[in-house]
Amino acid sequence: MKPSLSAYFDFRQKIEGRVDREKKRPQALAVMLRITRLSAVLLSTCLLIGASATASDDFETVPDRSPGDLLPATLVSGTNFHVVDPVHGDGLMYPFVLESHFGKFDAYGRLALALRVREVAALTELAKKSDIEIVAGGVGRGVESEVKTAVGVVKNPVQTVVGIPKGIAHLFGGYSARARETTADINNSSNSSQSGGNAGRNDVKKGEDAAKRYAARYLGITGAERGWYKRLGVDPYTDNATLRDAIHKAAKMEAVGSFGMKFAGLPAIPGIAIAQRTVDAIYNEDPAAVRERNRKTLAGYGLSAKEIEIWLNNPILSPTRQVLLMSAAQSLAGVEGRGELFRHSLDLKSAPEAQVYLRSAGLLVLAHGSHPLSALIPGVRLPAAQLADGHLVVCGAFEAVYWTEGVAKAEEALRASLPPQPAGAGRELWLAGTISDRARSELRDRGWELHEVAEPAGEAVAQ
Repeated sequence: MKPSLSAYFDFRQKIEGRVDREKKRPQALAVMLRITRLSAVLLSTCLLIGASATASDDFETVPDRSPGDLLPATLVSGTNFHVVDPVHGDGLMYPFVLESHFGKFDAYGRLALALRVREVAALTELAKKSDIEIVAGGVGRGVESEVKTAVGVVKNPVQTVVGIPKGIAHLFGGYSARARETTADINNSSNSSQSGGNAGRNDVKKGEDAAKRYAARYLGITGAERGWYKRLGVDPYTDNATLRDAIHKAAKMEAVGSFGMKFAGLPAIPGIAIAQRTVDAIYNEDPAAVRERNRKTLAGYGLSAKEIEIWLNNPILSPTRQVLLMSAAQSLAGVEGRGELFRHSLDLKSAPEAQVYLRSAGLLVLAHGSHPLSALIPGVRLPAAQLADGHLVVCGAFEAVYWTEGVAKAEEALRASLPPQPAGAGRELWLAGTISDRARSELRDRGWELHEVAEPAGEAVAQ
């Protein structure tokens, strides 16, 4: 029989009673009491350790990997950069840290890393063929690294446990409550505006401020600067401050005839296999003109005036990301409720979250090509749709899935956000990378039909 804490307390009472009766042996009894107290502590500790071990056995631990195991050689290291080793997974993706001559950069997944490597190559070209002084953080000034989230993991690779980022976990929940709040805000704003109340004026002021911030961040990029981004093959609306400053100065120098740089342009932005008209919208069109066209398109998809302004002014949705999401919606021609693709993205709050969402929308386009979708599903943050028979399709562009505790909770939240289905209707989960045997088994046990769109680990990722 296993010892219990209640048995210990009974034993302790007997001993203390003997202390009162046998005053002649206090020292020996004191030693006995100390031993029983220590035994109880050890018993409790063993019980807790045993429970913890049992709980941990229910989930996988994501193995640390070397960059060479996960990436083609062109992304592991090159001129002026290398990827930090080891790489720590979070159960869904491998967040990389890129160390370069121009600073450190986070990259959530392989595609984000390919974009960062392209940006380092662009900075290398600018530094090599001009007299622009490029240092970490910007032109002519040294500041802290761009890395914010992963730097602690790099400094403490053993002690730090990587979990799913808050923004990514947020994608697995429903947004019906948020939708109700937005509707209430719209109604309140309308009522207050009609009555001349302060609430309506405050709402207008907030919208104006958001539009000004967005314009200051993105709409001031000149046509000459966009030309440089196109030549270098990088996103003109990148969050890489060092690259933005360098190209701004290069365009100014070129305008006064003091910059005679000539070189072959880098390849196109990796991961954007889209129509030429979409590429032209990113590089050649004034973003203000694209913005006005998007406003009309969103109204055609059924979004309210307030929803449109929230979407257009979300700083995470750069003009490039907005154009790409518009392209995905156009590729879903014939599918009802395409406005949900934009409603789902109203409250994206981080670059990794937006990146995963955009690539997940791309998976939805692939699913539509596999078997025509009927309508997008409201109330689910990840891109999701249903077939005419009620069969559900959910897309998550996750590259390295393991059955961790965080992933198990995320899957449970996702299932809870889905609508009821007709009897016999199934549901599919589309992923964009590898999945462990354990995760595959657990997901199938929970009723998911898996579609694993494994991307090649070679040059295709970089190109």
